[in-house]
Amino acid sequence: MKADPKADPIIHHPERQKPLQRAIFTIITMLAWTLWVSLWLPLITLVAWLLGLQDVYVKLGLDHPFRAANDLGMVLQVAVIAALSLSAWAFYNRMRFAGKQKRRANRFIELAEMAPALDASFGTAQQLRSSRRSVVHFNDQGSMYLTVEDA
Repeated sequence: MKADPKADPIIHHPERQKPLQRAIFTIITMLAWTLWVSLWLPLITLVAWLLGLQDVYVKLGLDHPFRAANDLGMVLQVAVIAALSLSAWAFYNRMRFAGKQKRRANRFIELAEMAPALDASFGTAQQLRSSRRSVVHFNDQGSMYLTVEDA
């Protein structure tokens, strides 16, 4: 079953999305990732507890009640720095790679070059090229044979 590009034009043409729609989808995606990560927190906490990392918070003095506001400020600063550095990296990559061909075109290989590379006869290489789907089978003795399905 093939997807019909006309059936869902937004998926196949994201440039047709309105900015508000993109922003809403981005927020929904971020919330989904946050939920997914939060589901892993109990397991991460258990592993940290088994490794003895429960004392790190106390030894660093971060359990002091008067430092809670300071800790929140530090967390926000780290979050802003991480967001800015990630945004800068994304902007750099967009400027560097935007509009460029990402992959080189494949080189066309002649049948005379293809057959020896596959260790096959010229006819087999010709069958492989002309068929849409080919399946290689092995018999009990380890010999290969080819079945070609024309569709």
